Amino acid sequence: MAGAALLLWSCASTPPAPTRIPPLVNQPVYQIEDADFLGMTEPMTRFVNNLAPAKLSSQRKAWNLSYSILDPWMMPFEYDANQTLTAAETFRTETGNCLSFSAMVVAMARSVGLDAWFQEVKVPPQWTNIDETFLVSMHVNAVVKGRNANYIVDVSGTRRSEWLDTRKITDEEAAAQYYNNLGADALVRQDLPQAYAYMVKALEAAPRASYVWSNLAVVLNRNGQPEDAKSLYLQALALNPGELTALNNLHQLYFDEGDLVRAEEMRSRVEKYRSKNPWYMYQLSMEAIDEQRYDEAAELLQKAIAINNKEYRFHYALARVWLLVGDSRAAQVSLERAQRMAPLESDVSHSGLGQLLLNVDG
Repeated sequence: MAGAALLLWSCASTPPAPTRIPPLVNQPVYQIEDADFLGMTEPMTRFVNNLAPAKLSSQRKAWNLSYSILDPWMMPFEYDANQTLTAAETFRTETGNCLSFSAMVVAMARSVGLDAWFQEVKVPPQWTNIDETFLVSMHVNAVVKGRNANYIVDVSGTRRSEWLDTRKITDEEAAAQYYNNLGADALVRQDLPQAYAYMVKALEAAPRASYVWSNLAVVLNRNGQPEDAKSLYLQALALNPGELTALNNLHQLYFDEGDLVRAEEMRSRVEKYRSKNPWYMYQLSMEAIDEQRYDEAAELLQKAIAINNKEYRFHYALARVWLLVGDSRAAQVSLERAQRMAPLESDVSHSGLGQLLLNVDG
């Protein structure tokens, strides 16, 4: 199973000191400059000063900024889950993902004297398969503090009912997510030196970010350094025993190398993780189809669809299975669903007006 790249993380309560970062052998070395992740520009300053002039109370400033920034007439923002940008780049291009948008909100709120911070939102994970790299996306939004209430500014439109938990994160953690996302983009492009450099930069910002250690292990393993990869997967699990991507990838590495004793020791925990991963079920269904176990393939694909009903490749695969067993009517239904959900080449992003949620202090 291909290595996955996560976007967010949660750390263990008493993690050990980080391990040494192995070099990426036989590859060029890149240095990543510090990004001005929360930097303001003059156009940003003019925009926010018009919304929240100094004469207003902190409550009115927070209200004006939080509501106006989600108004498409004030800011015609285009949500794009694949764009990781700084606050200034996000404002200039009027596009970006949830981390980019949150950085813009936090930067502008602070520039007019408001307290604002990043908030990690734990939601049911979404798996995406891009060129055989499985990306597990999670979510972040911004909180702006007024005198009487906190305003949660969320560009994705994710409903509060979908939230499992929230956690305030530091600027350093948010910056680590920024560098890690760029590293994950490089990994998808198979640019291992760039991916390595960005993830090392992420660890400079947040050395105890377990998901970055796990992602860096993927880079090293793809560069033919399995022993180094193992040490980083173990580091990720030492920092956070719940780092399931590291657990899954380490188990697969042991299995591929024939270390069945260690693989068996991890099997029950890995199976629990995989039962929630629709892409793993999809992978198993492909193997079942190749071996003409069509009933099993259909069952696996139906389970995958129950977790993620919007992935067109699952419906295409199920249509193929129905054709192979001679059920042309079911195949047509699955094929039509796949066609409705398949992205257009010219429009791979989607818009979102976002939402504003109110938390009253106390």
